[in-house]
Amino acid sequence: MPRISILLSVCNGERYLRSAIESLLAQTYRDFELLVVDDGSNDQTSAILREESQRDARVRVITNPTNLGLTRSLNIALAQAQGAYIARMDADDIARPDRLEKQVAFLDAHMDVGLVGSAYQFIDGAGDVIGERHPPTTDRELRRALPRTNPLLHSSVMMRKELLDRVHDYDENYHRAQDYDLWMRVAPLTALANLPYVLMQKRFTTGMISYAREREQIRCALRVRWRAIRRGSYPYWCLIFLVKPLVATLLPASVVRRVRIHLFGQSQYKQATKKM
Repeated sequence: MPRISILLSVCNGERYLRSAIESLLAQTYRDFELLVVDDGSNDQTSAILREESQRDARVRVITNPTNLGLTRSLNIALAQAQGAYIARMDADDIARPDRLEKQVAFLDAHMDVGLVGSAYQFIDGAGDVIGERHPPTTDRELRRALPRTNPLLHSSVMMRKELLDRVHDYDENYHRAQDYDLWMRVAPLTALANLPYVLMQKRFTTGMISYAREREQIRCALRVRWRAIRRGSYPYWCLIFLVKPLVATLLPASVVRRVRIHLFGQSQYKQATKKM
């Protein structure tokens, strides 16, 4: 039985999928299974997964007959996961070779922590680094940040499976911000952490600069915060943190583009979008 189960869901991800999987198979910590859900792909994704599973028995492929979406696919993979630790991965991201090793060592040494992420870099379509993020690391900092924003990169996280069992996995009412909702429901049960090391590279893709998707993501995040406040996880004065994102949903696409340029820098933004 593997120590870690890595969950990866992909739909038509032929462009970067092989690089993502190979970054996991090259991990210094090798006691894991990689559960890949092929969520109704119609490109070369299925062929790539077949090759990778034949090359390495740790790769287990689950095929959805139709596209069910990320949240449902993750729960399908969770139902088959054998590891005591659950790690996430996206089909266009890259894991640093020591990612699993560092996160397992941290969880083994800190039994009060049930969920740990990491710092990460943004990369463009060619794999060049265009930015770097160092989110809060301590439990106290993360709890203060949660009502305002999502301080944990989904694809960087490793969790104890027992916690997921206790909160009944991902909430399938959320097609976006399902990770943010999960953190909110897990937070009352355990301490949280981010490692200060850059262990993941997050691909800067067209989906990240799509205004329609951005607006939907914000709306789902607002629901997550509102539900957390109603559950009593945060006092009602935290409703003030809903105002700024609510206004953001009303902004025109040109403003969103200016925000992206501000985050990445104009030259990096243009360079990244050219390589998509």
